[in-house]
Amino acid sequence: MKLLLLLLLLVILVSLYDYRYARIPNAVTLPLILLGSFTNLPKPWYVLFFLAAFLLFWKERWMGGGDVKLWAGIILFLPPTEITLWALPFTFFSTGLAQLLWRKLRGEVVTGRRTPAAWRTVIYLLILIGVHAY
Repeated sequence: MKLLLLLLLLVILVSLYDYRYARIPNAVTLPLILLGSFTNLPKPWYVLFFLAAFLLFWKERWMGGGDVKLWAGIILFLPPTEITLWALPFTFFSTGLAQLLWRKLRGEVVTGRRTPAAWRTVIYLLILIGVHAY
């Protein structure tokens, strides 16, 4: 649980940095990817599916490269559980819907606009902490 709380603190700081500068440093994402690759591989099929989906999201320009690396780092770093199977898609759906509603209520352009998305990782980790997954 302490590790999850430290990771939460890290992604909060990264989210604030992403919001301010619209980038996520490799110095944060690459160690997560490397450590996770060495300590938690092999992963179940659904984790590999999510990683492939993130690469597709990046290729289609739905997510920035830093966001994809951050998500990949978190997914590889954390031990796999069945909760990942529902918490990750739920996080993307709920935060995406909230973001669209927020833009609509503020009278902003709803789609076709890129915004920092690292803050979604904070919601994901809060869900994991809330259900005591780790």
